[in-house]
Amino acid sequence: MAEIKRHDELQGAIVHVYDGIEEADNQLPLWWLAIFYGAIVFAIGYWFYYEAYAAAPLGRAAYDEQMAAEAAAAPEVTPEQLLAMGEDAEAVAAGRAIFEANCVACHDQMAQGKIGPNLTDAYWIHGGSAMDIHLTITQGYPAKGMPPWGPSLGAEAVNHAVAYILSIRNTNVEGKEAQGELYAPEGAVEDAGVQEPAEVLDGAAAAPADGDDAEHAEPADHAEHADGEPTAEGSGSNEATEE
Repeated sequence: MAEIKRHDELQGAIVHVYDGIEEADNQLPLWWLAIFYGAIVFAIGYWFYYEAYAAAPLGRAAYDEQMAAEAAAAPEVTPEQLLAMGEDAEAVAAGRAIFEANCVACHDQMAQGKIGPNLTDAYWIHGGSAMDIHLTITQGYPAKGMPPWGPSLGAEAVNHAVAYILSIRNTNVEGKEAQGELYAPEGAVEDAGVQEPAEVLDGAAAAPADGDDAEHAEPADHAEHADGEPTAEGSGSNEATEE
């Protein structure tokens, strides 16, 4: 590389030449220098304002706070409303679109489970009722990989997502193995619960009567007398009378 100092009419002073390439030593434009140094000053001020002194929340935190406030201001949802939405075709279609846009990465296209659990069987990790599903979608379980979707989706979109999940619940699409506990809808009674009262009744019927119940059992003897078949005690009494 040759050190050549000459002046070019267009480029100014030429200070280096390397393989025929000439390097000029020109002063940077003032507008470029203003932007460069201004960016440095802005970065320092930004760090002190948001990080060092936390004078205001960062953009993501401010957005989450706003969405949480909107969710809190939204009307409180009830299980009856969610179940009704699960049978509404328009709400289910809206929920399906939300699911396909946000949930297929973990639960797969048909909700049969991939990273996340299968949403079409009868087993649920955090509860399978309408309100349990609503809570899981809204607040999430970050420690187990489920993010909170309430702040980013909003209350209405969460309700639509719940409606879609309710519409595919117990459809049993073949996929990931069952996880969690079996969910029995409200009002359903397990077999053990039906059999146990019957066993108690059978035991009560087989047990000997005592006290007042014994008095109610005596008419059986009288019924035999009514049929004209005297008992041994009855025969003894008649014989004593004849004597």
